Amino acid sequence: MIVPSHVVPLAAPGVVKQGLRWLLRPDSPFYLRPRADRDLIRWLWTFRRHGTETHVTRSAPLLRALSLASAELFETLQADLGDVGYAQTGLLMLYHTEKGRRANLEAADLAERCGLRVERLDAGAVREREPALRTPATGAVLYHDDGRVDPDAFLRALAAALEARGMTLHTGRTVTGLLRESGGVAGVQTDAGVLRAPLVVLAAGAWSGRLVRDAGLRLPLQPALGYSLTVPAPDGGPHLPMILTEEKLTVTPMPGRLRVAGTLALVGFDARIDPRRVEPLRRLARTYAPDAEAPVWAGFRPCSPDGLPYLGPVPGTSGLFVATGHGMMGLTLAPISGKAVATLLAGIPPPLDLAPFAPDRFV
Repeated sequence: MIVPSHVVPLAAPGVVKQGLRWLLRPDSPFYLRPRADRDLIRWLWTFRRHGTETHVTRSAPLLRALSLASAELFETLQADLGDVGYAQTGLLMLYHTEKGRRANLEAADLAERCGLRVERLDAGAVREREPALRTPATGAVLYHDDGRVDPDAFLRALAAALEARGMTLHTGRTVTGLLRESGGVAGVQTDAGVLRAPLVVLAAGAWSGRLVRDAGLRLPLQPALGYSLTVPAPDGGPHLPMILTEEKLTVTPMPGRLRVAGTLALVGFDARIDPRRVEPLRRLARTYAPDAEAPVWAGFRPCSPDGLPYLGPVPGTSGLFVATGHGMMGLTLAPISGKAVATLLAGIPPPLDLAPFAPDRFV
């Protein structure tokens, strides 16, 4: 999903309280594995400190600016590279409880104040917009600026464009550390040898925090495990991306298939699949594809404690830059993050102020 509507950062009022309630449910969308981990404790403390209305008010315009700029770049990439699987379809944020209604309408008001196009729908209007809906909904908010992208098509188009411009893609390598010389970066160490370069961008997702320690920076970053499964798209839809806001599950239609995703688990880098937490995804997928047996994908989102990405240079190590910490907004913010860091590498002013996203803002 491409979601400029998501202007509320992960660190928001009520998140910690709700998370504590969910800890008691084995099938809940959130899980924190208690453990004596200094980095996790530091991250949780900082996260809790940022869960305020003041932080949301300050962060919402920043996320809105990043997201809308990124959506424009998706349009540009689609025009320049051909089909990258992007479509501005709109997004339905569905609810079926009174608490969900209040929360969604409050979020819609904030998004509207940020200049986003919002439409509030009752149950009948929801069915008119998405006749193929098979989950309960007493209402929804439709965010017209949102959309979806096919990650496979997007990456294939990018790879082809880069190789056509003479760039070399090194696949199947694991970066194990930085190569440093004379106070700066000189490349990266990999399991297949050294790759030398005067400029290095750490965009390694949840693993970026480990790598940047070679430069002396402790980046507050936690891997948040999430699950997804993909089933054949049923005849007749659905056609619109949807989020079931009470269940914290997403449904993304793509050509020929339907992707269901959810769960946020702070379990370190343990990618083992918990069947209890996958079951809500399977139940939802079965409503659209009853006979499909889809494998579960698991992956880590890189989460910062204030819900904002890290974009910019690493102080004290010339030539080293960071682009990570996007949480669940990684694909949404990918184009603008790439453009912003690319301008820094080229020595020209970035397209927006990157000070709020500085990698050393918690030092």
